[in-house]
Amino acid sequence: MRRRQSIPAKWLIAIDGGTLEAARRLPCGSGVLLVDLPRAGEMRELRNLARRRNLVLVLEQPRAAVRVHGSRELRRAMLARTPLILLSPLFRTSSHPDWKPIPRMRAGALARLGRRRLIALGGMDAKRYAAIAPLGFVGWAGISAWK
Repeated sequence: MRRRQSIPAKWLIAIDGGTLEAARRLPCGSGVLLVDLPRAGEMRELRNLARRRNLVLVLEQPRAAVRVHGSRELRRAMLARTPLILLSPLFRTSSHPDWKPIPRMRAGALARLGRRRLIALGGMDAKRYAAIAPLGFVGWAGISAWK
């Protein structure tokens, strides 16, 4: 992400195949966080789709985007001035069934520490985001919410 670029409120976390189909379901102006780079052909199609639908593509890497799971990782990301920080998991999720969700008030405290730059991740959908948005999150991301 470029400096001073607004952060989209809805994100797709692209971990495995099916990224292109899921990205087509995103509303215009959303974001796609690429955990791994897709094949060259799929990446080309994804870039074309992003250009047509005004999607933001970000590769997860230090100083660009990072997923955090607690205060220690959040502090590291903030000190590195990472522009996109995703806090996970806020709810039970099928992608990581053994992970325990962060309690609601703890998540709110971390969102405030993140200076209202955190994206909610983990079992998220639009309805769940509406319930936690007042805690200070600027958007939400999902892996299976868009598939």
